[in-house]
Formats: sequence, C-alpha cells, structure tokens
Amino acid sequence: MADKHFEWKKEYSVNVEIMDAQHRQLFKIVDNLYQAILSGNGKGILPEIFKQLNDYTNFHFGSEEKYFKDFGYSEATSHIAIHKQFKRDLSQMEGKVNDKDFNAFELLDFLENWWVNHVLDIDKKYSKTFNEHGLS
Repeated sequence: MADKHFEWKKEYSVNVEIMDAQHRQLFKIVDNLYQAILSGNGKGILPEIFKQLNDYTNFHFGSEEKYFKDFGYSEATSHIAIHKQFKRDLSQMEGKVNDKDFNAFELLDFLENWWVNHVLDIDKKYSKTFNEHGLS
C-alpha cells in the first residue's frame, strides 16, 4: 500500500483535542478513498466512502454545532451555513456517482480542498472560544 497521501498535519490543529481527533478521522476517510484509487478500486469504494462521509460529517458537524450553542460562539450562524453547503455539495456529488463520466478523483479533489481549507480557515476561528470554555 502506498504512503498516506492525505494525512493530518500538526498545522491543522484547532487546539481542541476532541475536534482534532474528529478531523483526523475525516482525513482518514479521505485517505482511504485515495488509497482505493491507487489500487484501482476508486469507483468500487465510492458507496462506502459516501456512507462514511455522510455518517461522520453529521456526527462531527453536530459536535461542533453543539459547542457553538453551548458557548455562544459568535460565528455560529455562518459556520453552520458552511456545514449545510458541504452537505448539499456532497449529496450532489453522490447523486452523480452512477454517471459514466463521474470520476473518483473528482470527489477526492473536492474533499481534499474542502477539508484543508475548512479546518485552516474556518474551524481555527473557534479555537479561542472553545479554549475559553475549557476545551483544549
């Protein structure tokens, strides 16, 4: 098996271990897709990848959103809107899986870009609020 392509880096940390652990799990799902593509099973693994992504993003987003509410996070509304857009985009991609032109790389590219940008640009904004409320 090839080395990990899409793996967690220390720079992605939001300084909240529970959220970092959930982000690492999401990165692992994306890397599993990458590994399947390398082994020639990209198309075959898509149903399982979509199931894992749907299940885990619902769990993860729910965790973040619970803390937003509990801690009165000032950017909760815009952050939740971004989560909803991700779910719509993921659902739209899932609907295209059976199209003959759909390529597993399309999903991989979307996920890599979305997750890295989301964690680095959006999720890091809640670090201070979460830390101030005892999450570290």
